[in-house]
Amino acid sequence: MIHFPTQAEDLSPEWLTELLQAQGLLNSETVISVTHRTIGTGKLGSNVVLDITYSGNTNSAPKSLVGKFSARDEQTRAMAGLQGAYYAEVSFYERFAQHTPMRLPKIYFSGVSDDKLQFLLLMEDLSSYRAGSNLVGESRPHAEMALDQAAKLAASFYGSDSILNTDFVVHAARDDGGAFGQALLIEYWPKFLERFGSGLSAEAIAFGDYYVPRHAQFVSGREAPYTLAHCDFRCENMLFGETEMVTVDWQTPSVAGPLTDCAYFLGGSVDTEDRRRWERDLIAHYHQQLRHNGLDISAADCWEQYRRESMHGLMIMILGACFSQPDERGDKMFSTMIKRHLQQCLDLNATEFLHD
Repeated sequence: MIHFPTQAEDLSPEWLTELLQAQGLLNSETVISVTHRTIGTGKLGSNVVLDITYSGNTNSAPKSLVGKFSARDEQTRAMAGLQGAYYAEVSFYERFAQHTPMRLPKIYFSGVSDDKLQFLLLMEDLSSYRAGSNLVGESRPHAEMALDQAAKLAASFYGSDSILNTDFVVHAARDDGGAFGQALLIEYWPKFLERFGSGLSAEAIAFGDYYVPRHAQFVSGREAPYTLAHCDFRCENMLFGETEMVTVDWQTPSVAGPLTDCAYFLGGSVDTEDRRRWERDLIAHYHQQLRHNGLDISAADCWEQYRRESMHGLMIMILGACFSQPDERGDKMFSTMIKRHLQQCLDLNATEFLHD
């Protein structure tokens, strides 16, 4: 294992000098100071902007970087580490990022400890970009940006064996057919309703009641060819510039379908009324982007897969809320998103893909 600092205050000018010199970004110059400031609201990690001062003028070395560290809270860090979240994110950047034209942050350093409880990513500073908010919902131009990027990812790994032979990409259909997730949903759905049920319609709750004991059908019924999906492709894991969108937080890369990320984004990151108005046009746009990137499926198949994948967000919302510490903003986000995802399933008649 390469030694690396595990929190921002441990990142020394000497360590960063050695790193940048090894990459050919510094010659005789050295880093003389590094200051940091926290950004974002990440639960599983700590994100900081690192402002860097050099001993001389340099045009090749970055004036600032974003550092992503493991969570400071010991319990959260242990949970994320044991789930493989830190290892998965580092592995994605090291092994898969170069194989897709999807816009991703440039990585200057990536490392994870042998016990997978500590990690560090040093990335290009995109703190001037705006992160999305799932409490609000995204605009149509931002939705198109997001779907353009999702199409690039889906097309890059469609039918590729590379995603099937790794130890960091989740493949629930192969591992247990979704049985473990279903068992957790059966246990935690009633607890979720105790916290969030008052904000749901009777129809939404009925859909959840029907879906939960059939989650394994959804997982195991997804047909090959598969592709790689981000699987938490929501606007708060995106950074929007004026002309581009950058996807971050790669802690749950999974084997899924080419419409998984698309359906999840439209279901949870777009206001329900906007989704209803835009989704036919946006799925047609997404279909064109898939074809542009070399993935040729029919428009009809694209729409049917979108309908089916509307159910992807349910387990993420239900278990995500139950396994995280309650806080006001987090609870608002889970409440908002589960309403949207369940309504998407109802609007698209997703029960058609399940059976008694």
